[in-house]
Amino acid sequence: MAGPDPLRRFVHRLPLHLAPLGIDRLVARLTGVPWIVLETVGRRTGRRHTVVLDVLHHDPGRDVYYVQPAYGARADWVQNALHTSDVTARVGGRHVHARARDATGAEGAEATLRLVRAHPWYARVVAFLVGHVHGLERSDDALRPELARLCTVALDVVPDAPV
Repeated sequence: MAGPDPLRRFVHRLPLHLAPLGIDRLVARLTGVPWIVLETVGRRTGRRHTVVLDVLHHDPGRDVYYVQPAYGARADWVQNALHTSDVTARVGGRHVHARARDATGAEGAEATLRLVRAHPWYARVVAFLVGHVHGLERSDDALRPELARLCTVALDVVPDAPV
């Protein structure tokens, strides 16, 4: 899979540089879609790496956040998170310890579908930038199989764990 062109790479990396300024909270207020700042441990280097992602869905009952890589399962942060599943994250004013796991399939499709239906214009912008899914106006049943193929990572929050 080819990587992003320079403009798309810039757009994808911009939140990483803006998050320390609190822009993530402003974006969440304006769009209704929170960003999560995820810190993983490099699978080869052991160094900490940070990425900023859209939260597809947060299941407050199970305290699970769902996120997706822009360019698939080969993204370094995905490989790091699935190799060493203990991650830390900041979303809104909350700092949490979580365990990452692959939620690709029906679980990931449902999380993505929630974003598409709750924030249709935002989902269209993301679909344009990433290019994985087209025709978001289709029925839920028509979208589910395509959404189930998209790499999705679930971040299961570990209660009372030190961050």
